[in-house]
Amino acid sequence: MLLKRVVVAAIFVPVLVLFIRWGSIPFLCLTSAIIGVALIEFYQGMASTGRKLLVKEGVALGILVPVSVYLGGEEILPLVLVVVVLSISLRQFFKFHIEASFASVFLTLGGILYISFLLSYLIMLRAIPGLGMRAVLTLFFVTWMGDSGAYFIGIVGGKHKLFPRISPKKSLEGFMGGVLVSCLAIFISQSWLSFPFLHSVILGVLIGVMGQLGDFFESMLKREMKRKDFGFILPGHGGVLDRFDSLLFTTPIFYHYLKYLIIGI
Repeated sequence: MLLKRVVVAAIFVPVLVLFIRWGSIPFLCLTSAIIGVALIEFYQGMASTGRKLLVKEGVALGILVPVSVYLGGEEILPLVLVVVVLSISLRQFFKFHIEASFASVFLTLGGILYISFLLSYLIMLRAIPGLGMRAVLTLFFVTWMGDSGAYFIGIVGGKHKLFPRISPKKSLEGFMGGVLVSCLAIFISQSWLSFPFLHSVILGVLIGVMGQLGDFFESMLKREMKRKDFGFILPGHGGVLDRFDSLLFTTPIFYHYLKYLIIGI
């Protein structure tokens, strides 16, 4: 299991870094692909519980979100939200199926809001002039280092269960260790992205906490579905959604912190 995680990371991370460096259309394509696969995994998981969703429409509209953000920036999000809500609602209406229509509409919309809207902040983050590439690299580095710290510290010294009903193997020691490793990682990132000391501490704690809460939230969804992972495309890691669950929570937090408290864009 650990060997698979290391091998996949050794292959995937350099490719990811390359796309982040390229930015522009290549990074948009990668982000859209990640969102599309994650949505498919999410909808398949929900369908396994007997719910019927608008899968094709959800995936198509979900990919529309990052494309729209790339073309129109953050200001276009309210319009995109209106388009998504109306499109899903009207598609369900013209099916003329009353049964389970509520669940169909709102679970389909829930996947788009949870995955597409949150992860599309990667596009906005990468677009920050003179800072975008380094900011995205820092976000991935700090988030995933926190994940790894929580995982390994939890294995070695985890004794007190944190949320046993949601994720029985995760411990308080692992959680605190993950936050500390995130703080260490953001100080390491100062070699390529310099933030004031206080902001670095706050961001390290925020990313460490929110990343693990993102992981717990996804575990809660999987617990209801009685699934270990959302997918199997990344051996040792699970699916795309399993690998990016922490980033769903840390990306918008990191972007807005930079926007309003550090650079004032």
